Amino acid sequence: MIIRMFDTAIDAEDIERAKELFRTVIQPAFTAFDGCTGIDMFMGLDNRAGELVEVAAISRWNDRASIDVATASGEYAEALSDFKKLFQNAPIVRHFEEVD
Repeated sequence: MIIRMFDTAIDAEDIERAKELFRTVIQPAFTAFDGCTGIDMFMGLDNRAGELVEVAAISRWNDRASIDVATASGEYAEALSDFKKLFQNAPIVRHFEEVD
């Protein structure tokens, strides 16, 4: 299994909009991708970015090839289009492989 971690920051006033987009657009899109077994979003508890709130998403995938196909698709771009407008920092994306 591969874990894809994605984090950025948004304005505090955009928290509810981010949650709504995650529940109604991002989560359904990701779970529809072949090889994606789920995605969760987390909001930071600490105010480390000034007035910004840190946001992280962790998705679980069967393999790296599934991630590559999904992230190159139009469906991926469409799912993230409105969410990206909320970003106040460039996102950081990392991939981790499960240790057997």
